[in-house]
Amino acid sequence: MEIPHGLVYRINWGRIAWQRAWPRMAGHFSALRFEPVHEPELLPSRWVTLRPRMSGICGSDIALLRGQSSPYFRPLTSFPAVLGHEILAETADGTRVAVMPTLSCAARRLPPCAHCAVGRGDDCLRRTDPGLGPGLMLGYHSRLPGGWGERMWAPEEQLLVIPESMPDERAVLTEPGAIVLSGLRRLNWAAVRDVLVIGVGTLGLIATAMISELYPAATITVRAKHHYQARLAREMGAHRRGDREAIEHVTGTPLPTLPGYRPHYLRGFDAVVVAVGDGRALADALTWVNPGGQVLLLGGVARTVLDLTPAWARHVTVMGSYGYGDSGVDMSRTVLSLFSVMRQPLESLVTHQFTLGEHKKALNQVLVQRDKVVKAVFRPTSA
Repeated sequence: MEIPHGLVYRINWGRIAWQRAWPRMAGHFSALRFEPVHEPELLPSRWVTLRPRMSGICGSDIALLRGQSSPYFRPLTSFPAVLGHEILAETADGTRVAVMPTLSCAARRLPPCAHCAVGRGDDCLRRTDPGLGPGLMLGYHSRLPGGWGERMWAPEEQLLVIPESMPDERAVLTEPGAIVLSGLRRLNWAAVRDVLVIGVGTLGLIATAMISELYPAATITVRAKHHYQARLAREMGAHRRGDREAIEHVTGTPLPTLPGYRPHYLRGFDAVVVAVGDGRALADALTWVNPGGQVLLLGGVARTVLDLTPAWARHVTVMGSYGYGDSGVDMSRTVLSLFSVMRQPLESLVTHQFTLGEHKKALNQVLVQRDKVVKAVFRPTSA
C-alpha cells in the first residue's frame, strides 16, 4: 500500500530569520517539505479517515510561511505539522465533506470545560490536554495532519456533507465563511446604514457577499487598490469602491490637522470590517468609523504601532472575531445553506490551484508574485 504524503512545516529559526530579512525570498527559505504522513496512534473514538480533495492557503498560513506569525498562539500549536485548515475532503465512499478543524473538548472526547459547556468552543480550556496534545485545530497539530496532505483524520460530527450541485471551489470556502458569518453576527446591524470593508482577500470578499445577502439595507463601500479587486467586490455586492471621493462622501472633508498626522473626520461609517492582517488597516478603520460606531477585526492584525485615541475619544466599539461562534458545526451548516442560495459567484474567489508537488510554485505565487491571487488552494488528490 502506497504511503500518503503531505506538506510538513517545521520550525527553523535560522530560516525564519532569513525570511524576515528578505521577505521576497520567503518562499525559498520556507521550512515546508513533502514528507510521508502516518496514521496517528490512539485516535479518539469516532474519528474518520479522509482524503483531502481541496485545501485553501489561508492568511495565517502565509504569515507562518513568511516567518511573521505572532507568538501569541505558540502554546496552542505543535510542530512539525501538515498544514491546511480550510478543507474539502472525501470519505471512504466518496462523499464530499467540509471539515471543521477545531479541536475543542468534543473533538478530544473530553467532558465539556466551563467554556464548551456554554457553547464557547472557540475559547476551549483544553486545547493543550495531554491526551491528544497541544493543537488549536487541524493543520496546527503535530499528530493530526491538516488538508495539505493525501490523508487526514477528523471527528465524524465535524464533517458536513456538501450538496451535489455545489462546486468544489465554493465548498472549500466553508471554513472562512464560518469565520466571517460568526464575526458579522456580533455587529449591531440595526445601527448600520453605511459599512466599509477594508481588505479584498477571501475574508473581505465573503464578508461583502454576506452583508449584501443578509443585510441589504446597508450601503457597502469596499477599499480596493486594484481594478480586478474592485471588480470582484462589485460582483460580491459592493456599492462603491472606497477611493477618497467615496470615503469622504460618508465622512465629509477632514478637519485641518498637523502635518504627518492622520486626518480627523467628524462623521464616518457606522461599521468598519477589517479583513486584512495589517496594522495600517486598523488605523484606517479608527479614522473612518463614525463616533459611537463599530469596528470588527476579521483579519489577524498582530504587532503594530497605533494611536488609539480615536477609539476612546469617539466611543468606538472594537471587537475581534476568531473562530466559528457558539456552535462551529451549526455555523458551518448555516454557511453551506447560505452558499446554496447566494447569487454571487463565490467560486471565482478561488483564483489559483496547485498540486502538492507544485508547492514551491504555489509559495512563489502566493508569497512573492501575489498577482491577482485571492484564494489559492492545493488539490492533494485528483477529483
